[in-house]
Amino acid sequence: MSKLEKILLAANFLIYGFLAIFSYAYVDLNLTLSQNPLSLKFVGLLEQLGYYHRPQATFIYIVFVIVAFSFFVLNLFLFHKSKINLKYLKVATILNTVTLVFAYPFLSSDLFNYLFDAKIITHYHVSPYSHRPLDFPGDDWLRFMRWIHRYSPYGPAWLGLSLIPSILGFGKFLLTFFTFKIFIAAFHLINTGIIYKTLRKISPEHAVFGTAFYGVNPLFLIEGVANAHNDIVFTTFLILPIYFSATKKKEIWSYATILTGILIKYISILNLPWFFLKTRFKKPEGFKAFVILNILTLGLFTIIYSSVRITVPFVSTGSTQVQFQPWYLFWTIPFVAFVPQPFLIIPAIALSLGASFRYLPFLYFGDWSQPGTVSYMQFVTLVPFVVVSILTIAALKFKKK
Repeated sequence: MSKLEKILLAANFLIYGFLAIFSYAYVDLNLTLSQNPLSLKFVGLLEQLGYYHRPQATFIYIVFVIVAFSFFVLNLFLFHKSKINLKYLKVATILNTVTLVFAYPFLSSDLFNYLFDAKIITHYHVSPYSHRPLDFPGDDWLRFMRWIHRYSPYGPAWLGLSLIPSILGFGKFLLTFFTFKIFIAAFHLINTGIIYKTLRKISPEHAVFGTAFYGVNPLFLIEGVANAHNDIVFTTFLILPIYFSATKKKEIWSYATILTGILIKYISILNLPWFFLKTRFKKPEGFKAFVILNILTLGLFTIIYSSVRITVPFVSTGSTQVQFQPWYLFWTIPFVAFVPQPFLIIPAIALSLGASFRYLPFLYFGDWSQPGTVSYMQFVTLVPFVVVSILTIAALKFKKK
């Protein structure tokens, strides 16, 4: 490993190690992770920053996002110039993932709902489709949970998978918390491997760069590993069908993994038509069109889903919000790794960056109810994406001339 790669690895550890520490500034005030005096003091000091010095904490988050995405772009540039190689990518991806396993899910409370949904099955022996966390008023975990009024909105395949870390947690909160973090984080590594193996077969010249776009992307590291959204697990079953179809020619496995994805989150059913028609996409340019059609389909659904309430089986109307969330980008942006071209890569980075800034009103004020919050979130998400997309298309057209 070169000196440059060692320096970059150290930078990876510093950036995401800092985030792992900073995340504890937002530990729920009703949650005590450990009775150890040093732990209590450590978390208490950070909570003072997160809850009682919000402007300063928000500024720290802004600086972190700018640094993380700038470092990400630098990495992509160095991969493009072949200054760093696959070995560095492997070590960096593993290092960042392991580091963020120890982060607190400071931007979302969804992980605690995953824990409790599984607990309803393993401990209370009833269904989370018919029972809510609110139905167990004596449970200590309710003190630090949100959305306790909703039934599980996830498909049966996710509930089945979630039993693995739940059982391994032996009913102990802290152990269960970390088994879930490890379990979900492992899928980031799995996804990175799937993307690399697919690209190595269909587009070897782009294999390392495309994989890096996913593997060291701050959006996926923050939302998937630190905040532990199960969308990173769902992503596995969005991209596995492509792997089986494009490299192994195993159609049964391709459709089996699509079905599994549907039973986690139903939206992957929207990609089925393109798999039925994939015989039309045999050549390299055809594969590119196939991937872009998947991106457009799920991108359009994301816009609709974020604007209109959609009712689907198992999902009660009280368990979802009609609002775009940054982790919805797991449904589309991983596909970009398969076609790592500037006209997709650059707008995707801009969209990821803008989405990461959507949290600022909550971090600054402590809630989402301040005037202008919705307008701000729409602006910060869409404007960078639209502006960068226009500039990228214009630059590419000028280059062709």
